[in-house]
Amino acid sequence: MAAMDGVGIVRALWAHFQSRDWAAARALLHDDASMHWPSSGEHFDDADAAIQVQRIYPEGWTIHVVSVDELKNGDVHSIVEVVHPPMRFQANSRFQIDAGRIRRITEYWGMVETPPDWRTAEAIGAYRREPLEGEP
Repeated sequence: MAAMDGVGIVRALWAHFQSRDWAAARALLHDDASMHWPSSGEHFDDADAAIQVQRIYPEGWTIHVVSVDELKNGDVHSIVEVVHPPMRFQANSRFQIDAGRIRRITEYWGMVETPPDWRTAEAIGAYRREPLEGEP
C-alpha cells in the first residue's frame, strides 16, 4: 500500500466506514488510538473500541464527506454528514496523525434540525436561513 498523507488517511477512514470495511478502517489506527466525543462525554480508549462503536451502530446510515483539510499543525479536520433516516447528523472531527496512522480523534456531533420558530428575520434583523434538504 502506498503511503498516504493525513488528508488521504482521513478520507480513507470515512470511505472504509461507509463500506463497513472494519479491518481496513482499523488498519489506519495506531493500537492505542483514542477517540473522544465531547458532545456526549464518551471516550474510546483504544483502536478496537473506536472501531467497535462504529461496527455496532444500528444500520441504515450513509456518510457524505463534506470536506477534509490539513491544518497548519499537521492535524486533519473533516466535516461529514451522516444520514440515518429520519435523522441527519453532522460531525466536525479533528484527527492527529502520527507516523502514517491516526493517533487521536475528537468528534463533535450535532443533529441537523429545523431552528425554533422564534428565530426569524423579523425578530433578529440580518438573519437568513437556507432550507434543509427535503424542505420546501
